[in-house]
Amino acid sequence: MKTEKEKSRPQRAAQATQVRFWNKQTTPLLVLFALGFFLYAYTFSFQYALDDKLYITDNQFTKKGFAGIPDILSQESLVGFWGQKKDLLEGGRYRPLGIVTFAIEIGLWGEKPGISHFFNVILYCLAGLLLFRILFLLFPPKENTPWYLTLPFITTALFMAHPLHTEVVANIKGRIEILESVGVLLTLYCALKYLQKESYGWLAAIFGAFFMALMSKESAVTFLAIIPLTLYFFTKAPVRQHLLVLAPLTAATVLFLAIRQAVVGYFIGSDKVVIDELLNDPFLGSSIPDKFATIFYTMGLYIKLLFLPVTLTHDYYPKQIPIIGWSNPGAFLSLLLYVVLGLYALWGLVKKQVPAYGIWVYLLSFSVVSNLVFPIGTFMNERFMYLPSIGFCLIAGWWLTEVLPKYLKPVNLQKTLTAVFGVLLVLYSVRTLARLPAWYDNETLFLTDVNNSPNSTKVNTSAGGTLVEKAAKLPKTNPDRNPMLIKGIGYLDKALQIYPTNYNALLLRGNAHYELNADYDKMFESYVKLLENNPDHPQVLQNLGMMSETENDPKNVDKLIGFIEQKALPLGPSSAIPYSALGKMYGKKKNDLDKAIFYFEKALAIDPANATVLQDITTAYGMKGKYAEAVEMGKRALEKDPNNAKTNMNIGISYQNMGDTANARRYLERAFMLDPKLKGGN
Repeated sequence: MKTEKEKSRPQRAAQATQVRFWNKQTTPLLVLFALGFFLYAYTFSFQYALDDKLYITDNQFTKKGFAGIPDILSQESLVGFWGQKKDLLEGGRYRPLGIVTFAIEIGLWGEKPGISHFFNVILYCLAGLLLFRILFLLFPPKENTPWYLTLPFITTALFMAHPLHTEVVANIKGRIEILESVGVLLTLYCALKYLQKESYGWLAAIFGAFFMALMSKESAVTFLAIIPLTLYFFTKAPVRQHLLVLAPLTAATVLFLAIRQAVVGYFIGSDKVVIDELLNDPFLGSSIPDKFATIFYTMGLYIKLLFLPVTLTHDYYPKQIPIIGWSNPGAFLSLLLYVVLGLYALWGLVKKQVPAYGIWVYLLSFSVVSNLVFPIGTFMNERFMYLPSIGFCLIAGWWLTEVLPKYLKPVNLQKTLTAVFGVLLVLYSVRTLARLPAWYDNETLFLTDVNNSPNSTKVNTSAGGTLVEKAAKLPKTNPDRNPMLIKGIGYLDKALQIYPTNYNALLLRGNAHYELNADYDKMFESYVKLLENNPDHPQVLQNLGMMSETENDPKNVDKLIGFIEQKALPLGPSSAIPYSALGKMYGKKKNDLDKAIFYFEKALAIDPANATVLQDITTAYGMKGKYAEAVEMGKRALEKDPNNAKTNMNIGISYQNMGDTANARRYLERAFMLDPKLKGGN
């Protein structure tokens, strides 16, 4: 008779528990580690890319290194990027663990992307080794089976090489998903070891590992169901031990949710979050039936990519995926496929079938990123298949080791299995290696994926913006400059054709036309749409302010004045910039001091402490002969910038013209002390 303790052990792991795993499985462990390491070692020379700016390069907390860790732990995960909490995404984001590792790397080595890529690869390999160890417990190899034809090895190797994982590993920000996978797999391993050892230390380890997973990414919560399901499928543990395993899982979840609630302020569905931007909600304006038809269509695309990861892209934003109705065969067939999978999973739950378990792992881990449960802000994303692909690879490994051999002659069994598995592994590896170079940096990624996602307004904007910004840095005599701008404008036009109110594309296109031929008319076409949406659009107003100082062509000055007076001001901006810009152009370019003073006064009515405007109006009053007003404004300017030599000189000259030689001497002497070069011009 077996004891209750023996019954609690993984039934398929009886033999595995009698050997020293780490010593007996050295070869497959080294091969799996080498597979992951050498597939992705190419990334060690890569730069930061895509969302790395959100969590690393433009994140004020991460850039502080160790000093930023308290802020990372106590703030919503995007506050470090935005500078404040913004309710832009449903449910908010609290994923501090990965960001803490970025801060540690910055603290130790500074911004060195190669080091971050190295740790991504090491952690990815660690996740693979954990998966192999767990599968070895659940599926101990049969006697006389070569290690490279066992289910644990085949499943793990396919997982390590799967091309859908390139985004997770090659993009440093993917550390968040990798740490989540390490956390949940370590939790599952600890749960299985607890059933073997019945040591309460393993229960504490379950709590710690699962809390780590949740602090990496909230979607780890799905393993609150997957882990008990695994114990049900592969062990004969009594209910009491299931509950003992569930207790630390639940405790870690409750603790995490309490911390998250305290930091973020809400979980899902807060009334603070009002999403009215297509790029944050791709289903904006869609009917409910069309929304769910499109969701099921994308769910079908995920399965297609698992089998045939041919065309890969980081961007599935509108309208790369079209909004479709239920009359579209893609939506209906995908729904039918998932219904069949669900029914089989329910049947297999009772029968404890391995493929059913793989389906449950896939469905449960996929559920929270499918758009069915929570809105995720995009149609789909390849990195969302990272954990669900474990279920897919398990089914593939099971089919190769349990089903295919039934149709093969024993004499050719090992050779045929080796050939089939080898071909799959080589195809996956080659596709992964072919995809990797796209992730070198933003420019490479955007210009690659604009061809893979030609109907995405976002990647067309990114590709166009990259070219425009690169061209703007080149000398105007560089022969590559204008062709680069023209190509960039083409992408931006495509982005606006797809989504006419893509405000980032409008801004970039306006800038591009200015850089190309100083085409103010085409620039204004874009700028006016931006100002109609936001009269205080900061980049547009800053650009107009810059042009008011640098533009010297009389025709272009007139165009700038006309645009600001006729288009910008009627929209009611609350910023002083457009009024200040008009004042500068009327004063310096048109020599119309009355209008210059008029607009400077308008600017000061909005921003009374603006030192630059105070300095400009001081000059204008002095040139107009209004010396008392010049002195008054000059002194106000000095309150903000006491060491401005020109302001001191203008006050001194005004006093001189007023006949106050004592004050004139005092201010002029200070001006010459601050800037001796002014003495020769007085």
